Amino acid sequence: MAVYPSPTQPQSTGWKRWVLIGVAIIVLTIALCCGLFVFGGWRLFTGVMGETQAIEQVIKQFMDAGRRNDPDAALALFADSAQSVVSRNDLERLFANRQLFREVSSVSLNSFNIKSDVEGTTAEIAGQLNYADGSTQAFSARLQKENDQWRLIRINFR
Repeated sequence: MAVYPSPTQPQSTGWKRWVLIGVAIIVLTIALCCGLFVFGGWRLFTGVMGETQAIEQVIKQFMDAGRRNDPDAALALFADSAQSVVSRNDLERLFANRQLFREVSSVSLNSFNIKSDVEGTTAEIAGQLNYADGSTQAFSARLQKENDQWRLIRINFR
């Protein structure tokens, strides 16, 4: 009688399947987290850029009102809380400095800090005005958001 080797039983591959499923879940989780992180960062970046542009626009409008010697237009750019501190006469005296209120080609911000608390949303900024003639002027300002619009509280020129 011939002796044949006993047939080998196929080994179970169940554990390999579970390892592959586990690796796939880990990879999918990492990809999802990275995607959410990038998406959230992009939304934050575009939100800050939008706020920056809106604030720069208010500063430019104030400088244009000064160039036109229009204190009423400038006063309309101030927050309600600041209008008891800033008067039309204050703006007329400020606008008398014609060298300061020339045509502004752009506004560059060097420092930008937004804060939200129970009193509302405020921004502290510092930067420079870039005039059409190539000269610059440093400034700082504080703004407050009222009804989704940025409004001046104060502006200082250095």
